[in-house]
Amino acid sequence: MFFNKNYLIGHLIYMSVFLGPLSCSKPVRSLNDDGNKFENTVLLISFDGFKWDYIDKTETPNFDEFISEGVKAQGLIPPFPSKTFPSHITLVTGRHPSKHGIVSNRMFDSFFNEYYYIGQNSKPVLNSKWYEAEPIWVTAEKQGKKSMTMFWPASEAEIMGTRPTEYFVYDESISNISRINQIIKWLDYPVDERGKFFSLYFSDLDTQGHRFGPIPIEVQRTTENMDDLIGQLVRSLKEKNIYDSINIIITTDHGMASTSQDSMIFLDDYIDLNNIEVVDWGPACAILPKVNVDSIFSKLADAHPMLDVYKKGELPDELHYNDHNRIQPIIAIAKEHWSISSRTSFENNPERFNGGNHGYYSTYESMRGIFFARGPAFKKGFKGAGFSSIHLYELMCHLLKIVPADNDGNLDSTKIYLSQKQ
Repeated sequence: MFFNKNYLIGHLIYMSVFLGPLSCSKPVRSLNDDGNKFENTVLLISFDGFKWDYIDKTETPNFDEFISEGVKAQGLIPPFPSKTFPSHITLVTGRHPSKHGIVSNRMFDSFFNEYYYIGQNSKPVLNSKWYEAEPIWVTAEKQGKKSMTMFWPASEAEIMGTRPTEYFVYDESISNISRINQIIKWLDYPVDERGKFFSLYFSDLDTQGHRFGPIPIEVQRTTENMDDLIGQLVRSLKEKNIYDSINIIITTDHGMASTSQDSMIFLDDYIDLNNIEVVDWGPACAILPKVNVDSIFSKLADAHPMLDVYKKGELPDELHYNDHNRIQPIIAIAKEHWSISSRTSFENNPERFNGGNHGYYSTYESMRGIFFARGPAFKKGFKGAGFSSIHLYELMCHLLKIVPADNDGNLDSTKIYLSQKQ
């Protein structure tokens, strides 16, 4: 269609969110005008940083009702590293980060001799060369089913030569209600123009979790605000008489662990920082030595009891994190609740380490996120065991009735949540 051709036109999309997309001249209709033909429709919603137990710590009547009418897993296990972009791309490709190529939020590719970094207006995010696996919206588009994304990491990029039929370049200033309203506008398209796959993304919980940690009242209030958003979405879908006709998946990229300035690991206590480049800081720290790798590794290997240090190619197999050139020669992983920094960075802003973080081993319970789902394909009032997010791609392909691309997941891992008709 009109704005899936290039980046410039993509930018025009988000500018029009309050007025509707460029084709918004279509008359307002009831969704029933098309005979309610919403079969095999999927709405995927991500609440960034939604730890699995947040809803147990405050009042969430809308989430509770949604779950009572659908299914809930006891935690969704992210890939390693449990960071935003690797996790979100795994969700929609069914590939481990070492297979889809987004191995961290910030990366260096030695073949390109270039850096990838996330954030609003990031040029690398829009560059197709960084993506090495097929997202669900590409799979759908290639099989004749339109996709429409109201934000999802990398959905504005042309991946495998394809973008969603309609999409928005990420703009954090666009309000959450406007994002919901855009989904409703898309669902109101005539049946031949309407998508089958839709995505929706909210970042509030991740922001508050980093600032305050996963426990304080501020995060509880934000969880309640997210509950209100779901209530608004549900009411809008009910008004259009579509709520019971589409499959809605509510999920996240990772959980959140509390951190403290009293639990610090300073790399410059053990090595000269002039001899390395830290490509990506965080609980999973990517280190590119400027001198002999073995010399740096030997100084870090047993430096701190709360720090695991690996050479590339020697990380535990269960992490699936050894086989890509964007994985740096040394990976240092802090134990849960601990932070890696330099002393200078810490001294300049010690308070930023009093809050929360993610990126740790995915086996930690604190890194688990949510999986709630409701719709004609799912059981009602069912709660099951947690599972890996790598299986969601296969599940969504099943719901959309499309053939999945090569991936590392399997449908059997999620079949327990599907109704007998499925």
